[in-house]
Amino acid sequence: MIDRTAYRIISQLFPGDQAYIDAQFTARTGSAPNSFDIIDHLVVDPVVRQINEARSGDGSDNPQVYSGDTTTPGAWRPTGGSCRQASDAVTPNWGMVKPFVLSSGSQFRPATLGAFASYADLLASPAYAGQVEEVRQFGAVNSTERTLDQTAAAWFWANDLDGTYKPPGQLLELTGIVAKKLGLDKYQTARLYALVSLTMADAAIAVWDTKYDTPIKLWRPVTAIQATGGANATWQPLSADRSGAPFTPCFPAWASGHAGLAGAWAGAMKHFFGCDYVSFTAHSEDPHTLMAYRSFTSFSQVAQEDALSRLWLGVHYRWDLTDGLALGDNVADYLFANTMLPTRPGRPPRW
Repeated sequence: MIDRTAYRIISQLFPGDQAYIDAQFTARTGSAPNSFDIIDHLVVDPVVRQINEARSGDGSDNPQVYSGDTTTPGAWRPTGGSCRQASDAVTPNWGMVKPFVLSSGSQFRPATLGAFASYADLLASPAYAGQVEEVRQFGAVNSTERTLDQTAAAWFWANDLDGTYKPPGQLLELTGIVAKKLGLDKYQTARLYALVSLTMADAAIAVWDTKYDTPIKLWRPVTAIQATGGANATWQPLSADRSGAPFTPCFPAWASGHAGLAGAWAGAMKHFFGCDYVSFTAHSEDPHTLMAYRSFTSFSQVAQEDALSRLWLGVHYRWDLTDGLALGDNVADYLFANTMLPTRPGRPPRW
């Protein structure tokens, strides 16, 4: 039932990959995806229909582009690599997508950059200068300040490139690793995946609201540092594409998507299990990773390192990370209190 429902939804989302999806379904279940199963009529069809009705008109297909601002210092503009032209900003309207549980993407919008009335005020502040200098030192491709372990962590959590499972997929894989280690049954595992997925989905909407739907759409460190001129004019981040060329994700810096997703994941996991301190080993498939596995003793430790990895890669400032983590944590608290509640009053969550 779970496999057939997932197959139907995934097929709708990725019609161009149908042959691959069919092959994966058959390999997993031992049956053809179009074979008759009474469960389709009794369970799968109603569930798929309900999902489609709930997400109809959610704004996820909004085609409006965002061209950035190439004249105002401090404002985001393309950074090369993944940004081929001014209109290439990635998913600029995702913050306006209808959330699954939140009332809106702006429900927990952080206030940090709202304290600055303009880009000029922001760039003139000591706080901004400190943020830029930290990335310049620790995020450079040739940094002498970044430790070997920080470099390893930076690449371990990257997963920015096509062909990797990207940040949400990495955290979902880790969800399965924890579920298996703790011996969750099929129902408990499904409930855990549902809670984590809903939380990260709404956190992504909230983070993208912060990136695009606030007055200051902050330029990336590579742009800020190079703009200072002198020896910094050729500064490049550690982050790179598969060929080794500098790579900075193509959207505003504040707040960090990795941090928001990691904070949401850690919050959901802590709520589900009722504790933070669980030992487990995480996995990475980033092509640059220096180690395939890293061990952790808590969900919060994962979130903190995942967030900091973005500074060590040279693609985010520290306030992108702290605000992203807080945003994800707020989303996790709200979702746990407002969705997937026990079916009977007083019944504790099952895991």
